Amino acid sequence: MFLFALGIQQTTAQGTVSGGDLSNLTDSELLEYWEQLHAQGYTIDQVKAVARARGISPQQIAALEERLMLLDGQTASDVYDTTANPLTLSTPATTTTAGTWGRAVVKDSLFGFDFFANDNISFAPNQNLATPESYVLGPGDELVISVWGAAESNYLVEVDREGALRIPNIGPIYVSGMAIKDAKLKIRSALKRVYAGLSAPASSPYRVNLDIAISNVRTVQVNIIGEVKVPGSYNLSALSTVLNALYASGGPTREGTFRNIKLVRNGEDVAVFDVYQYLVRGAQDGNLTLRDGDVLLVGPYETRVTVSGPVKRPGIYELKENETFADLFVYTSGFKSNAYKELVVLERIENDRRKVVEIPLSEMRSAQPKDGDRIRVQGIINKFENAVSIEGAVYRPGTYEFQDGLTLKGLIEKASGVDETAFMQRGILISSIDGVQKTSRSFSVAEVINGQNDISLQPNDEVRIYNKYSLTEQPTLTIDGAVNNPDSYPFIENLTVEDLILIAGGLRAGANPMVIDVYRRINDDSFETLTESFSVSADETLSQSTGGFVLQPFDRVAVRYMQGYGDYKTVQIGGEIIRPGSYSLAQKDERISDLVDRSGGVSPYAFVEGAYLIRKNPYYNEEIQNAVRVDLQDSTATNLDLRNRSEFKVGIDLQKILSADGRGSKYDLILENGDELFIPSTKQTIKVEGEVLSPSMVRFDENYTLLDYINRSGGFSTNAKQGKVYVVYANGDIASTKRFLFFRSFPKLKPGAIILVPAKPDRRPLTVQEGVGITTGLVTVGLLIDRLLR
Repeated sequence: MFLFALGIQQTTAQGTVSGGDLSNLTDSELLEYWEQLHAQGYTIDQVKAVARARGISPQQIAALEERLMLLDGQTASDVYDTTANPLTLSTPATTTTAGTWGRAVVKDSLFGFDFFANDNISFAPNQNLATPESYVLGPGDELVISVWGAAESNYLVEVDREGALRIPNIGPIYVSGMAIKDAKLKIRSALKRVYAGLSAPASSPYRVNLDIAISNVRTVQVNIIGEVKVPGSYNLSALSTVLNALYASGGPTREGTFRNIKLVRNGEDVAVFDVYQYLVRGAQDGNLTLRDGDVLLVGPYETRVTVSGPVKRPGIYELKENETFADLFVYTSGFKSNAYKELVVLERIENDRRKVVEIPLSEMRSAQPKDGDRIRVQGIINKFENAVSIEGAVYRPGTYEFQDGLTLKGLIEKASGVDETAFMQRGILISSIDGVQKTSRSFSVAEVINGQNDISLQPNDEVRIYNKYSLTEQPTLTIDGAVNNPDSYPFIENLTVEDLILIAGGLRAGANPMVIDVYRRINDDSFETLTESFSVSADETLSQSTGGFVLQPFDRVAVRYMQGYGDYKTVQIGGEIIRPGSYSLAQKDERISDLVDRSGGVSPYAFVEGAYLIRKNPYYNEEIQNAVRVDLQDSTATNLDLRNRSEFKVGIDLQKILSADGRGSKYDLILENGDELFIPSTKQTIKVEGEVLSPSMVRFDENYTLLDYINRSGGFSTNAKQGKVYVVYANGDIASTKRFLFFRSFPKLKPGAIILVPAKPDRRPLTVQEGVGITTGLVTVGLLIDRLLR
């Protein structure tokens, strides 16, 4: 997968292996490939992205990724090396605050690993909630003390470095290390020396009320060490817990433990936090509030196993001592519905090799996985033990339960019987001999339904009842010509020509119902006649009449137009003309000169020599024109003629056409539907394009030659093919450079013309093989000539 995606090959002891053969590699060879990519700086996510872009299927990627993931020891760590992965934290820090490290959402097979790499969640403590009564005060905490009633006063005091609150006229009150609820009692007792009304009953006018709240929580410095992504010293809110600190450091690495995270306070282990219990049960045992100087210690893992197959959460799991297979499958969220739960097969490392171990369901609660176990949960067998199926022309096709004594008639009745399209003469029963080989048996559907010839069924039998209409070619009727909806229609018995015309939307304007041709298939043993033709007439009003021509299957009806009938044919004329616009052709032989006369003639500013005609391409196909793949080399495609352009510019000599001798001559073209005649205004420039140093417009001068215009455009470029210069005149005519011996004759120029200088064709140098081939061919020809002369 990986090397194929990046176009890398490597030679092994077995020869050269490309990406398409990676599924057949041994573990050691696959690791060798991965180490090569890893040394080049690729991460596994980058390789997977390239593989997807190269068209490798997700199934192939997942299969080889799982093989890499299942490799144990240092190798598995290398595959997912966090220091080389740009999606994880890589910058070391000594002091930081929560939430300052960016993370991307990743998906990892190690359960719990991606929980700490999700930037969409945050475990910063909520400062807007009421401070818990168990919160322990310390230096830096800020309290608001409000007194109201018979006396009013407000104090904003901070616990100083000595752990005391210093209130004016009262003296220091040492509260550091005390829970907030105990500190409130001590502060109240101290204030009674100044505010005697604190002890007065609630109904007394001398009553003084007191409220104490924390306005600002201090920060504590916590050291996070061990197998975490960013170890160091962190300044966190005093409301932070073990989980907050763990998230701030990026969470454990792939070598770190998720089950035995220790909180060390004053050199003693005071709590152990288990991430798995939090993720699975929401348990927060050991998730204590942090204090200044606490140490969070994340050691390496002790036992990890890999679970694959139909479980709800396959992956890599860390287990604690004495945990069983039953505990493991709690972390996987249990089995899927298609899992085989009676037996689990695993690979286990014993000494210097692996062995296969089977764990039956009865031992799940007592057997304990070992480090490195690869547990594969098997799926159920995709086979029915008591099923029969029926398909085809029945009302309820599908799979049904097989029961002893079930017959073919009983199965058809379970399927609510055959429908009206069923082919009653024959059905097919397919049975399995050994689960692989199959045998068939035909039966009469009608006899089975009538009970004359019923058949007993066996498990996994398949019954097929066919649609009688699908077994024969469906007859149709085709109508074209002067009808509104020419098409093919399903055959209907006793349908007449008038009926079919009505189905086809009726007659079009100009239709001649008295001239209708009907073509019919025939069987001619002499192979001389193809079809039989009938000339019929229809009622123009399509009213009910007797004696209509009755059609037979596959008849083709052609409704003709009246003699001489035709649609409008429209042409356009524009430019320097007296009355430009759209004109309908009055005669079939109307010519260019007639159109000019009908439009009032040319204006005084017309450049008659530059007039041109635009004619539609009758072979134009818009769908092919818009297609991405157009094979212009396919000479057999008729609708690709003339490169499938929609229209063409036809060069004409309007000056000669409008002369006395030109009207009606071969130069005066007969107009066709869609033609556009354009007469431009006076032209005074020549345009020079192509392989010249400075393509430009040059003023027309009748004394200039073609080379003069090219020189005024900077001259030929080094890539110009000078002998193939050609000119496109304003009327669309094209003239090319002619050559006689060593002399070139360039075309004459007229106002509005375009000079095009083509480029030389690309010529690559001959290869050594081509040179040797040409030389050998010349030598052979020389030897033949020598022999002929002798």
